[in-house]
Amino acid sequence: MQIYQVKEAKIELMEEFIQKNEGLSGKKLTKDSYVVEINGKIEGCFNLYMVDDSTYWLKQLYLTKEHVQKLFVVFESVLVISRENNIKCVYVHNQSPVVDILLESLQFKRESDVTFKNINSEKTGNWWAYQVS
Repeated sequence: MQIYQVKEAKIELMEEFIQKNEGLSGKKLTKDSYVVEINGKIEGCFNLYMVDDSTYWLKQLYLTKEHVQKLFVVFESVLVISRENNIKCVYVHNQSPVVDILLESLQFKRESDVTFKNINSEKTGNWWAYQVS
């Protein structure tokens, strides 16, 4: 498994991934987004949306159902990327009880009051934060 920025991805792999996964909006993937490549195919993606200089929101995390069991490794990779880029805090919004358990096991802390510019924090589900060290 490799994780790298969209801007480094082969165009044909990106097109195949977006076409194969109808629920995914390719328009939301930017040059600062990341892809998850497994066995020569892109099988997932995510955005690290900058809230401010040291705070990011892990947004639009997607893995194909064939590789959803790798979610833990993807979350760990996000934290490695965060450390490498001097990110101090990563937020995640989640609506799945199973992913809540996963986030808690990775030492994310549930947040009750999250207010960002232009982000509706009143969504259903839970907000989680990880203080990167």
